[in-house]
Amino acid sequence: MTRFGESAGQESVMVERAGLGRRDATTAPTLEELVAENYERLLRVAVLICADRADAEDAVQVALERAWRHGQALRDPDRLPAWLHRIVVREAIRLEHRRRGLLGRWLPPPREIFVGPSPEAVRDLDLQAALRDLSVEQRAALVLHYYAGYSVAEMAELTGVPLETARSRLRLARDRLRVALGGSHGHP
Repeated sequence: MTRFGESAGQESVMVERAGLGRRDATTAPTLEELVAENYERLLRVAVLICADRADAEDAVQVALERAWRHGQALRDPDRLPAWLHRIVVREAIRLEHRRRGLLGRWLPPPREIFVGPSPEAVRDLDLQAALRDLSVEQRAALVLHYYAGYSVAEMAELTGVPLETARSRLRLARDRLRVALGGSHGHP
């Protein structure tokens, strides 16, 4: 399963070079190698889920550190991207729940002031607001399916939920976005 334009060959070479999935501690990757090869693509996914860059950076940092420490748990090196996405998504969801739960009770969400936005910027702001209004689980479903390119079954596996729950989250997220962005309710 290759994502973000990587070829299967490049991915296998990266995993082999990094030593992930091997039990021999002498071939384990350095944390720097793991970060250099995965940080940007994982951060793009985390930012879309967290809707907060600082939380997204924290989620990726935790995920890469866990992957580095527990590399021997990866049984199939070809599954490295999915394995890393699983860790990042779960951490992003955990951080978003904590931020919304704890801080949401005490502080109103920060408001950004934009001066004279272009029509494209207004559409971007509308989309950002609509995404923020989704539950973090619904946002993760959209990001994994439409941005990262995972099937619904793969998305269910990555997030650790039953297939029907994943389908439901994706359907509800699409419906809520459609309504929030001025489209009709229901399927086209």
